[in-house]
Parts: sequence; C-alpha cells; structure tokens
Amino acid sequence: MKEYLYKQLSVAPDSKLTNLSRVIYIFILLSIITIVLESEPSISFGNESTFLTINYIFGFIFLIEYICRLYAVGLNPEYSGFAGRIKYIFSFYAIIDLISFAPFLLIPTASESFLLRVFRVLRLFSLLKTSKHATGLILIGNVIRDKLYELMFAIMLTFGIIFISAVCLYLAEGEIQPEAFGSIPRSLWWATVTLTTIGYGDMVPVTAIGKILTILITVASIGIVAIPTGILAAGFSEALSELKKGKDK
Repeated sequence: MKEYLYKQLSVAPDSKLTNLSRVIYIFILLSIITIVLESEPSISFGNESTFLTINYIFGFIFLIEYICRLYAVGLNPEYSGFAGRIKYIFSFYAIIDLISFAPFLLIPTASESFLLRVFRVLRLFSLLKTSKHATGLILIGNVIRDKLYELMFAIMLTFGIIFISAVCLYLAEGEIQPEAFGSIPRSLWWATVTLTTIGYGDMVPVTAIGKILTILITVASIGIVAIPTGILAAGFSEALSELKKGKDK
C-alpha cells in the first residue's frame, strides 16, 4: 500500500501525471472555482451553508492527501525515518500541501474579515503543486535561477531610473502641481506607472520641461521592459538547446 501511494503521489521521471495525481488536480481546480464563486456576493449570499459544506469536503480531501504523502514519503531515502519526515514537513511542497487544506478546516467558521479573505486566497497556493509535473514551469524556474544575477541587475537599474525620474519630475512640476508632484514619494507613483508602460493618465506634466522629461522617460521605459525580456529570452534559448541535446543523446 505504501509503495503504491508513493508511486502515485511522486513525480515520475518523465513528469507525467499518475491517475491519482490527475484526480487531486481536478479537486484543486474545483476548489479554485469555489473560491472565485464564493468571492461574488450575489452568488455567496444565502448559500453560506452550501459553500461551508463544500469547503469542509475539499479540506478533508486535501487532509487525506497530506496524510498519505506523509505516510508514503518514507520510501524516499531523503525523507526516511522520523528525522526525514520532519524534514519533509518543512519542505516547500509539503508546506503548500498544508496551506491547501488548513484554511478549509480552520477558517470557514470564522466571521467575515480581512484575515478570513487572506486565508481564502492562500488556498490558491495549491496551484503551485502542479508545478512539480509541469516541465515548462520547471524550465522557467531553472532559467530564472541561472539568470538571477542579470535579472537582479536589471531590477536595480529599473528602480534607479524610476527614482531619478521621480526626482526630476518633482523638481520640474512640484511647484506647479503640488498635489501630484509636490514630493518625491508622490512623483514616484507617476514615474512607476509611466516607466512600466501602464500610464493611467491621472497625473500629467504641464510644464515644457516636464513634458520633455516625460518623453525621455517614456522612451527609457522601452528599455526597461526590453532588458529583462532579452535576458529571459536568451536563458530560454540556452535551456531549450541543452534540453534538445539531452533528448538527442
């Protein structure tokens, strides 16, 4: 029984889903749909007891899954014995498993509050469990890890440009539009939405210098998007080439 559970709940070498894993992921999908429906007042109002029952059902299903994983994981040499199981409990995916069922069983009877909504959203972390079987997601994780230094440099450069842009607009527009650009923190909002190409339009420079700076900052925003995109694209190209070479062998 233990060996069967271990094979069904473990990740196969080819990352294919086992029959039991497929069933678990169907329940994960259904639980996410429940979260979405429950967040809509017109649907949840008057159906609180129904959603409560559904939450308990999902909670017990994921609790049983967690217990089965804890029972069978001892067959993995890395998690054998009591110390190994303790190590497993604090592993990334075990914590995700815990988060996926604990809010169902501990929170449903609590009164509606911000904390309750937070715990409900935490159930979405159960989606991360699917990443074990997704080769694409594993590839993304490997690329980010390999290009972490370059990405950190790009992020620091982005923050630097945003800060400089905010200071420039504060100096150019602060006296003319004190409500929008009267301080560096206020200008940071404008600089952030402009450089990330969101551009809500709620804060617009009116001086000639401010408009010129806006043009330069908008052009710079293209580079801010392009740099990390290029880094990741190069990383994916390298990773896919290595993956193809491995398959050819």
